[in-house]
Amino acid sequence: MKKTASLALCAALVLGTGPALATEFNYSSWTPPPAPNNRLGTVPMFERIQEQTAGTEDEITFNNFMGAQLFNSGTTLAGIRDGAVDGGILVPAYNSAELKTHVTLGEMQALIPDGFAGAAAGTETLLLNCPDCLAEYAEQNVYPMGVYASTPYYLMCNSEISSFEELQGKRSAEGNPMFNRWAAKLGMSRQSLAPPEFQQALQRGTVDCVFAAKDWLVAYSLADVVKTIVEDVPHGAFAAVVMMAMNTDTWDGMTEGQREVFRREVPQALMDVTNGYYVDEERGMAAANENGVMLVNFGEEYARLWDEFQQEERAAIIEAANARGATSGESIVDRKIELMAEWQAIVEELNYDKDALAERLYERVFSQLPF
Repeated sequence: MKKTASLALCAALVLGTGPALATEFNYSSWTPPPAPNNRLGTVPMFERIQEQTAGTEDEITFNNFMGAQLFNSGTTLAGIRDGAVDGGILVPAYNSAELKTHVTLGEMQALIPDGFAGAAAGTETLLLNCPDCLAEYAEQNVYPMGVYASTPYYLMCNSEISSFEELQGKRSAEGNPMFNRWAAKLGMSRQSLAPPEFQQALQRGTVDCVFAAKDWLVAYSLADVVKTIVEDVPHGAFAAVVMMAMNTDTWDGMTEGQREVFRREVPQALMDVTNGYYVDEERGMAAANENGVMLVNFGEEYARLWDEFQQEERAAIIEAANARGATSGESIVDRKIELMAEWQAIVEELNYDKDALAERLYERVFSQLPF
């Protein structure tokens, strides 16, 4: 982060009047510009912050480097830590050695049917109920400012598949370690890939299937290579994407006014992105239908296996956390389950209104941030 001066500001400074220099904030995203976290999240959020702070002592301008121009899904954490950028998007699973406790919350995908409640509960758990999470981020010189959530994932394959039995021996991909367990239950192998890598992997045949949100049919061009979508079993919403992971020196160097505008705008952006995933499901399915993608149901056996898997997941998640050395695994899993129920009631009370949810998230979480 550095201070810059516009021509108007320079003139004012020469005269001994006017506000302080503007803060220039560099942000890195490894997802492409059409992805919801950019198009519906950081891009409009940065515009709002610039508009609100223009011409004041709290002025901030942004350089938004999207599409992995600077860092990819695995290297963004180091880029933020070392101050090469002021902020960026993080998924803890891609830095599981450093963020082993937050990975645990991400692994709870099978237990998160609703993205809105998942994003809010995931944010409250991370920021107010997981000191080990915050300590691990602090070791990386990073403040994580909450998470957004996707819509539930669906199984998508690059060939026409009409029955559950045909999955045996197929190769699947996803970034969440939870899918190691689910793929094994289905008789599939699995490798860890970030969403921007899905399209090429399916096209080249490196993998046969992916677990993905329907929006990604457009955002990551999956509709160009997917031939089958299994529609009858949604695989939970992923609620562990830190849209704004900020360098601690950047945050500490801000004015209180600048910090407050982030506290206000980040929860709005988190809810905007989460809502956008639901809105964009229609866009994704329109592209799939236009390309002749086959929509199939695998029936009772597939649904039965998923229900059985969900019943096993709490114990499996805690066991995996312990194996990683995340000592608070059980307590944060149980706390997030409690918060999911609380936030589901709030989501229904507010009738899924993203703006009202953003305000409640500010009141309940962001107004009480420990940093």
